[in-house]
Amino acid sequence: MSHAVYEMMDVKVINFLNHPGKRLPLDIRLDAATASPSQEDVRFVEDVTISGEAFAQLGTLYLDTRIRTTVERSCSRCLAPVQVPIDLRETFEVTIPAESATVDLSSQIMGFILASLDPHLLCRADCRGLCPVCGADLNQYPDHTCQDTAEEQPKLGDFLR
Repeated sequence: MSHAVYEMMDVKVINFLNHPGKRLPLDIRLDAATASPSQEDVRFVEDVTISGEAFAQLGTLYLDTRIRTTVERSCSRCLAPVQVPIDLRETFEVTIPAESATVDLSSQIMGFILASLDPHLLCRADCRGLCPVCGADLNQYPDHTCQDTAEEQPKLGDFLR
């Protein structure tokens, strides 16, 4: 099956409108380079593919989709890059604007992808993070120790005097 690669996630609705109530196949691919979510710590490393079925009825497009891609994010503790595979099944509806030839699904699809991401992603369950003093990666240097310079660091009270 060949996939068309789109700049946006536009669905041509004329075929759906000409066959109201009939489920038709849906197959969209968004190039990973053009997928740009509002969060800068998410980078798409694979194209976003949307497959499934859709039908139109009374000015609404009803979609039953499977959304697949892979994103890269930073570990919450050590900031190492982590690739996260995404495989979602979503059923939703979109209002078809009057006299419109297409419906853009970008905001809904990106919303589903971003909502599925773990806000506290770890590169591994036992990630040790970064040294709070010097920033060394404690996963790479497990025996790392820094001199605790707590006495030398200014405290809030020092600024208020």
